[in-house]
Amino acid sequence: MRVLKAMAGEVLDLAFSPDGRALAAAVPAGYDQVFLWNLESGAPTPVQIEIEGDYKGGLGFSPDNRRLGWLEPARRGTYDRDERELSYTSLDAINNNNTLRVTQSADGSRLISQHGLPNHCLQGWRALGDEWIRSWSISTEELAVESVTLSEDGRQFAMLTRPAVGEKWQQGPRRVEVRDTTTGMLRGVGEYPYNYAEPLLFSPDGRQLVGFNDMTLLAWPVPEVGTLGTPRRIHNDNRKQFTALAYHPSGDRLYATSNDTTVHVFDTANWNWVGRFTWQLGRLKAVAVSPDGMLAAAGGDKGDVVIWDVDG
Repeated sequence: MRVLKAMAGEVLDLAFSPDGRALAAAVPAGYDQVFLWNLESGAPTPVQIEIEGDYKGGLGFSPDNRRLGWLEPARRGTYDRDERELSYTSLDAINNNNTLRVTQSADGSRLISQHGLPNHCLQGWRALGDEWIRSWSISTEELAVESVTLSEDGRQFAMLTRPAVGEKWQQGPRRVEVRDTTTGMLRGVGEYPYNYAEPLLFSPDGRQLVGFNDMTLLAWPVPEVGTLGTPRRIHNDNRKQFTALAYHPSGDRLYATSNDTTVHVFDTANWNWVGRFTWQLGRLKAVAVSPDGMLAAAGGDKGDVVIWDVDG
């Protein structure tokens, strides 16, 4: 186990490079920086990358390990590790004054944008060279979309929604929708049992969907076509909230950080606890597992990032 130090703010996002030799952390609130460590260095000093716009997530590496990217409101930032240069790709073709949210697949080939007035809609895009081609558009005039999550392979996405009709629509029930990323077509619907929602996460094979609400994990099976049904609920064994989730690449384990300073590890077949790590780094806000499944990392609310070997 070793601890890396970023800025004193909250580490809200973590990403390992595909080869597991580098780790990136985003510390956006008040600091607006991305930190990049070479883990093969004995005492790694991070590369500090200034974020010029608001950080909007999407932290991740290119398949060749060379580039680190993230989303900002109207563009994608990319840091070239070989050239040590920061560049930006405009999303002007997608973004406009009514763009509310942009979500991009891990490989950068697919993108989903959400738009407000005057044309409430959700739009799917695919990359063609340096251009974005719109594949589909779904009206959301009578639908409130609260989060959008792409699967790891980019083939499907999940969104938390609720009807936006009537005077008391904000009190209406939520549901989970799973749709095809290529066509936007609905593949399955599931119940969401709470009044507010956190973003969802697909398992690596796309056959399971998880989320959390305060002290409760939620898990849905994702069929090829059909209903997701009612989620399995897994309650924390104390009164602290869950804060972030990450799957082991095998999909057999789920790592969940919590405000109790602990990383909880669950067996995703039966949802039993199979481990927990208490690092005494304060409240944990982010978690990631390396693509080879050998390392895990968690980020705290005071800029600390802990890395440890995964046992089995």
